[in-house]
Amino acid sequence: MSIEKTEAVVLRAVNYRDSSKIVTLYTRRYGKMSAIAKGARNPKSKFGSLLQPLNYLQIVFYRRESRQLQYISSSEFVRYFKSLTSDMDRLSVAMALVEIVNRVMHDEEENEKIFQLLVDSLAVLDMPETSPENVFIHFGLHMAIELGFAPAFRSCLRCGNRIDLEKERRVCYVIEKGGPLCEKCAVSINIDFLLSGSALPILESLVRLSPAVAAKAKIEPALRNELRDFVFVYLKRHSGSLKELKSLQFMAASIPG
Repeated sequence: MSIEKTEAVVLRAVNYRDSSKIVTLYTRRYGKMSAIAKGARNPKSKFGSLLQPLNYLQIVFYRRESRQLQYISSSEFVRYFKSLTSDMDRLSVAMALVEIVNRVMHDEEENEKIFQLLVDSLAVLDMPETSPENVFIHFGLHMAIELGFAPAFRSCLRCGNRIDLEKERRVCYVIEKGGPLCEKCAVSINIDFLLSGSALPILESLVRLSPAVAAKAKIEPALRNELRDFVFVYLKRHSGSLKELKSLQFMAASIPG
């Protein structure tokens, strides 16, 4: 057994017995892990309200490799995201991000890029004048990239020709293959997911942007809904571990299967 220290985002917390909590954490050094905080629910506990979902902490814990449930000895804020709990749209998207990480990532598989993506996305959601849905779209695209199923947007999957966005108002996108089809090649297959031609360059540009810049991008509401639906379906089909996201039920547009 060793004493370890790492940064962590709380993904989930459940009460355990009379006064303890079991938390699921996504950590910088160890990936996803579960841990118990004994006495965390006592009024005078040193943990206070630290072990709540979305909190970005520094934790000290006793690590035993043969054990699935680690033991937290102390924690403190790295950063407190004050605005997330005071705005329903921001809170809903933030909870969706931690829900995705919790469902998609396996235990104790370190991925510092995904950890940083999560932290940066929560930090941007905490800022004023940013679009929560933009953050969700950007986060989903970069999750797909880091997990090894990056989407493509400009060249036809079948013939390799560049998609002519000036001629094609709607583009057939093959989710499982991770790319679009030109109008000619799309004739011979069943329609998978239709995207408007204007969606492709926006998706492509969001891949290159930081979370902070992407969050302030000007996107028409209808188009933003389309991009959000596409990103969720893409993650859902490729990860195999996503169903519906309860955190996103506030959104007006339905998410197709």
